[in-house]
Amino acid sequence: MALKSLDVEQQISIQTLIRSWEGKLTWDLLVTKIEANYAISTTRQTLYKYKNITKEYKEKKRFLQGKPVANTNTELITYLEKDIDMAQKIILLETNLKVIQEEIGYLQAFISKLSSIAQINPIVMNIFQQALNDIQANAQNQGEHHSKHD
Repeated sequence: MALKSLDVEQQISIQTLIRSWEGKLTWDLLVTKIEANYAISTTRQTLYKYKNITKEYKEKKRFLQGKPVANTNTELITYLEKDIDMAQKIILLETNLKVIQEEIGYLQAFISKLSSIAQINPIVMNIFQQALNDIQANAQNQGEHHSKHD
């Protein structure tokens, strides 16, 4: 059975999970945690195909080398169980935000480069205009779809 591709949101969620990881990190543990946290069924081979996920994994592995497996963060230990859960959610959300901001930065640089090309090439500008029109029409259709169901 072939596994479906991961969409951008899923990739960002997985990158966020890796970046906020504490303790021993293996591909198998990561696959298990992805299934538990996000209900995404995947394999290490599938994850490895995504450069952004592989890069995040390798960086975290390097960071974790030489650190104890047990969590020794005494600040978190002093909180009640619900506070620990909330703190972990906050850490996950903050990490998610950082990943998203990085991705947005890459996309902005890409768009800026394409825009400068379009300034001297009218064909590229026409393609941009058509894409923008399609996106706006799509957004309008989705807005109408949501208002019908409200």
